[in-house]
Amino acid sequence: MKTRIIGMLLAAMALSAGAVAKDEARELPYAAGNPKGGVPLWSPGDKFVGVRVRACSGSCPVYDLYVFSDGRVIFVGRDQTARKGVMNKTIDPSIYASLLTLIVNTDVLDKKIKRGSCLSGRAMLSVMRSTPDGQRMRIRDMNSGCAGYADLTKDIETRFIEDTEITNWLVPR
Repeated sequence: MKTRIIGMLLAAMALSAGAVAKDEARELPYAAGNPKGGVPLWSPGDKFVGVRVRACSGSCPVYDLYVFSDGRVIFVGRDQTARKGVMNKTIDPSIYASLLTLIVNTDVLDKKIKRGSCLSGRAMLSVMRSTPDGQRMRIRDMNSGCAGYADLTKDIETRFIEDTEITNWLVPR
């Protein structure tokens, strides 16, 4: 009986620890560095920032957008986008620095952000950046319908779209 109770307590602690970890940034090795699974769109040593937008209950665009320190941009249109599949372009490398500064200044990957009540059916935004050595990545998932996340997710997504000028890949004309 004692063993069963201890086992249940340990399981409850593990589940609650998992719930806390989901709400915080996590660090992933290269092999696990593609949020969608499969081979990552970045190579070890690459310096990048990125966002991934997942489906909502309506008609939200679903895509990944990576910006690299050398000015490369990789867009992957998955659903509800004007372009489907992988699109590439090159922009001024200063855009990478600007977006990296945005992520660092918002502390989105480094501090705990208090999440309030959430509306159902809103898109999830994952914010990503490579570690300084380019061997791993940090990622945080945020529900755009949650108080505490809504303005932050909107600001970050908008900056990525505008600064990389990918609106025509995202929204049909």
